[in-house]
Amino acid sequence: MKIITIGSDPEFFVLDRKGKPYPATPFAEGTKELPKPIPSLGPGFFEQRDNLSFEGNIPPATTKEEFIENVTKLREYFINKIAKFGCSISSNGVETFPKRMLMSPEGREFGCSSVISSWDSINGDRANRPTPVLIDLPFRVSGFHIHIGYKRDLDDPILSWDLVFGRLFDLFLTIPSQKIKPEPERLTTYGQYGIIRTKTYGVECRTLSTFFTQKEWLPWVWDQVMKMEDFINSCDKTDIIKIIERRYLTHDINDVFTRIFNTFKHKEVLNKFEETKIYENKDKEMPIYS
Repeated sequence: MKIITIGSDPEFFVLDRKGKPYPATPFAEGTKELPKPIPSLGPGFFEQRDNLSFEGNIPPATTKEEFIENVTKLREYFINKIAKFGCSISSNGVETFPKRMLMSPEGREFGCSSVISSWDSINGDRANRPTPVLIDLPFRVSGFHIHIGYKRDLDDPILSWDLVFGRLFDLFLTIPSQKIKPEPERLTTYGQYGIIRTKTYGVECRTLSTFFTQKEWLPWVWDQVMKMEDFINSCDKTDIIKIIERRYLTHDINDVFTRIFNTFKHKEVLNKFEETKIYENKDKEMPIYS
């Protein structure tokens, strides 16, 4: 398994002069159906409005340095775009808006494309879910969706690699990220464990918060994704299959991984990652590999 590219379509909230959440609608250009290119940033950069937030697109990156530069350039573009109005970009993935803003046409508009719950799926059986509708909730959420392009050995058995990545993404990124920046509102809406979209080039993992678009966290995001490649290639194929051979309820995600790894025939692969854990749930025996 080889990860070829990492891309993203991050979302950003606007804060007004007083630091209060404000709709991005007056500033945002482009729509979901017709994103607007950003020529000043180069090919592959786009912007659009998404509910009450900005959304942008970066071109797929093949190196860590390129990934960091792409996300940083996009974030700074939005920062500069609204700075002349005294506004700023929120670092939070959850913001609470006044009711009048939530009830605006934009505040009531939600994506219609379905997503896949990788924890509710097994191999060829995909558990599709509609995207959440937050009309009756006082907050909106913004994400840092990570698009992973990969290739596999043609001689490998046909595995549901999107499900493997969706589940391992929780282990290497979602769980540690919630310890760094707890946002329970995302975990119950657009950042639910294991939520992905299958792509022709690979998979889109949708659980990460926009908090991690900040420059100091981008190296960590890249490194964590690449650790999934390392982990997969260190495992025996039979153990990779065990990761996705059952459906699991995710109310206790640490217990889920404990049960999965206890079935591994080649447990020595876990020793390699003991040294990498930095965020550990002290209430559970299962470490969180970060």
